[in-house]
Amino acid sequence: MKVFTRDYRITGEYHPLWNEYFGGMKPCVLDIEATGLDRTRCKVILIGLLMPTESGCRITQFLAENHYEESKVLDAAMEMLEGEGVDYLITFNGYAYDIPFMNARLDACMDGRHLHIYHFDLYRFLRKATDMRTRVDSMSQMSIEDHYGILSDRGDTITGKESVTLFDQYAISGNSTLEKVILTHNREDVLHLHRLMYLTLNDIPSDASECSDRSIAKDIHTALAAYGFPACDARFSVRPAITKKGDVLRVTGEQILDPFSGAYFPDVDSPLTVSFSATTSSYEIIAPISRRGDDFYMDLHPLHIESLEDEDNINGYLILGSRTINLISRILLSDYSKR
Repeated sequence: MKVFTRDYRITGEYHPLWNEYFGGMKPCVLDIEATGLDRTRCKVILIGLLMPTESGCRITQFLAENHYEESKVLDAAMEMLEGEGVDYLITFNGYAYDIPFMNARLDACMDGRHLHIYHFDLYRFLRKATDMRTRVDSMSQMSIEDHYGILSDRGDTITGKESVTLFDQYAISGNSTLEKVILTHNREDVLHLHRLMYLTLNDIPSDASECSDRSIAKDIHTALAAYGFPACDARFSVRPAITKKGDVLRVTGEQILDPFSGAYFPDVDSPLTVSFSATTSSYEIIAPISRRGDDFYMDLHPLHIESLEDEDNINGYLILGSRTINLISRILLSDYSKR
């Protein structure tokens, strides 16, 4: 196995409000190359990891030199993710491909580890929480890169499918030119995904009042709620929504780390219904709310959080907008996950 590292001077924030949800958490952009799509028999032969540095970002690549070094590549990538203290992953369609593929191959190699970590799949986010599908010919990474005018900046000359054939040749010959072509494709994928995080997210307004016909989502709070943002040190994902009847706030999501089971029912101390399931790694919180005209609000007094300091907390009644729905959802989850 070979290891390659390259630094880039790309700095900034993914979105002005990104730190409100991801502050203090270390990201890693991940992309894998494999010998095919069937994770039961195909192998991982290259993993690219991009992590932020003080001066920009660093890409580290682990490349198998033949078809028998998959376990070395997987082990090296897992060691780096754990050693660097990565809190969440960023992928493009990794929810359907990269993450389950890696976990299946970790099982096949009897590694004993799995990728259980909060995962921001930009492809899934754009499909689920924005209208990007109406703006591009296809939802491929290269099509979106073309939409934002950065496709021509790529330095690779092949597709992921072509890299499979080239790797077969490389495994036999060890040809340095083939090695460079394979590495460049993977490196450009993670680098351009990092750039797309800047471009696509900053196209989303910070507030609903800033929304225009050109905006791809109502606001960043609504978009992240539709996708599922992290909470409690990324141990949970959070998807809050007011029900169609408008009588409750329903908060659901995944228990990402150390799932447990428990249930709480309305009583004199709290009006909430809360359940956690270790079996399905899920949870649900049901909180009653009130409506006046077109506005929704929550009475914080019975929840014993009247001291919440927020401009939309009026004498213990929280006005519910896209931002405050996410805020109170995190507070309720944090409270009940510690009981």
